[in-house]
Amino acid sequence: PGATGPGGSEFAEFKSKAEADHQVGFYKSLADVPPVADGVKRLALISGRTMDNPRLLGESIAAGCTVIYLEKPGAPTVKELEVMKREAADANVKICMGYNKNVCKYVRNAREFAAANEGSHVTFVSNNTYENNASSLGECFER
Repeated sequence: PGATGPGGSEFAEFKSKAEADHQVGFYKSLADVPPVADGVKRLALISGRTMDNPRLLGESIAAGCTVIYLEKPGAPTVKELEVMKREAADANVKICMGYNKNVCKYVRNAREFAAANEGSHVTFVSNNTYENNASSLGECFER
């Protein structure tokens, strides 16, 4: 699979364009990412398996990321999230949580549709029913 599987050629085209037009780098692991140049900011978007996220966060910090966009729920347990929060704070790294790869293509499609149709308006509404308190967080991990 990979490059020869479904979507492989499309990804290769996207990769080439992103590298050429936006100076975006693509690496197989965080260990392959070159050191951060002085004065350059580095962001990581962690969208992996939930159980891998604590490790990926640590590797992102070690790779010089100063902002990490972490896909929810972020970690398998609240305790691991708390450890990750401390690790980021100790390294002066900002964490933003959100993003859901399962709906990302639909958001893109809606935006493209709106842009192509004059007078269109798109409103995104979350059905996230969690209250902003500690007791609601547990349910997030149970789903």
